[in-house]
Amino acid sequence: MKIEELQPESNFDSLKVRVISKQGPRQVQGRSGVLYVWDVLVIDETGSTTLTLWGEDTGEKYKIGQVITIENGWCKMFRDQKQISLGREGKMNPAEEDSNIPTKLPE
Repeated sequence: MKIEELQPESNFDSLKVRVISKQGPRQVQGRSGVLYVWDVLVIDETGSTTLTLWGEDTGEKYKIGQVITIENGWCKMFRDQKQISLGREGKMNPAEEDSNIPTKLPE
């Protein structure tokens, strides 16, 4: 699947993307206390989106420029933008370099 094919409020099987930038962690107040969230900008040949990661050190596992595969993810709309996350069953793993995936956002 590609970023442009993602449908809001639905899951997806697999998405291969490149990490372009990371922001976080920032603290948010949850029902059970303080939670940490990262916003990771990812890109593929068809577009870009924000990957939301939960956990204090989750965003540190992957480097800017690295290609990753997200499996069993979830897409939602937030402030009129598609965003993706791992959801309950999702996994994220390093992937082999893919020269088809851009290394930066189009100008």
